[in-house]
Amino acid sequence: MLTSSIKLVIFDLDGTLFQARRVTIPAVQETFAANGLPVPDAEEIGAYIGRPAAEYHAWLAGFCERERVHAIVAETDRRELELIGEAGCLFPGVREMLAELRDSGFRLAMSSNAPEDYFEETLSTQNLQDYFSPALCRGTRFASKVEIVRTILDQTPTDRFAVVGDRHDDIESARAFGGRAVAVTYGFGTREELAGADAFVDATAEIAGAVQSLLG
Repeated sequence: MLTSSIKLVIFDLDGTLFQARRVTIPAVQETFAANGLPVPDAEEIGAYIGRPAAEYHAWLAGFCERERVHAIVAETDRRELELIGEAGCLFPGVREMLAELRDSGFRLAMSSNAPEDYFEETLSTQNLQDYFSPALCRGTRFASKVEIVRTILDQTPTDRFAVVGDRHDDIESARAFGGRAVAVTYGFGTREELAGADAFVDATAEIAGAVQSLLG
């Protein structure tokens, strides 16, 4: 049986650390309005943030004729990348929380459903690169967050780890390898979606305490 003194925390990005609502929602609404398409409300758009990019793009494609799909999706994605730098920001207290965990001896990694360009732009503009090793996104390389977490654990073998996120696949990826799951309630997933988590937190300031309680 694997034993390790390493304590590892694997973070989701959108809805957990990064306020994706500030970039994805206006990107969709601005692009659709400019192209004469029906504009979805914020709640409908938010339901797809943090889910795999293929699901998000398939949803976008349902708003226009087949011949316009590629152009609309590409324009929306371009505007989203612009807004990451213009309006994107972390949730309050994220840096302090990450520093607290790191200074307490925890190793930090990241598992995201984001595509590569979005992921890299967010890490760069928010200066997050130095906190996480490794920082991996689904992109075209991984089929699921379970695969991402498996890769992280291959690089940092341990039986003492937690996944922190706001979607069901964060909980699932922790459970797949015997880890603990911390669900953030301020993100995009509902309480029902996050059922089965070991702990629920309502703010970033509560994450370090929840992780320390679960992993010791």
